[in-house]
Amino acid sequence: MMKKLLLCYFIGMIAACSNDTDAHIIPKDSMQAIMWDMMKADEVFIRKLVADSNAAKNKEDVKLYETVFRIHKINKDRFFESYRYYEAHPILLKEIIDSIDSKSNRERIERYSGKRNKP
Repeated sequence: MMKKLLLCYFIGMIAACSNDTDAHIIPKDSMQAIMWDMMKADEVFIRKLVADSNAAKNKEDVKLYETVFRIHKINKDRFFESYRYYEAHPILLKEIIDSIDSKSNRERIERYSGKRNKP
């Protein structure tokens, strides 16, 4: 009886420690791209806010976020569920944030060195 109990315990521990992520969680590379686009949407909103003080009242920031979600074919619930998942896994979140920071630095260097690719 004790052996069966221990076997069940170890199987439970192995299952609990498995690295399988929910299929509903946005993959790291996609999450990085979405968060990057959301930061760009924030920049657009701040520029609009300076030019038009009614932008906040019109919820322009929410509209921009919804556009980002539409582009990436997700909804806000899935984004926030994934974001909470990454918050609960700080090493993964740090990897996402570090990749965004690196991308920002590369873009800044390209912008000021005149080597930026034209769309």
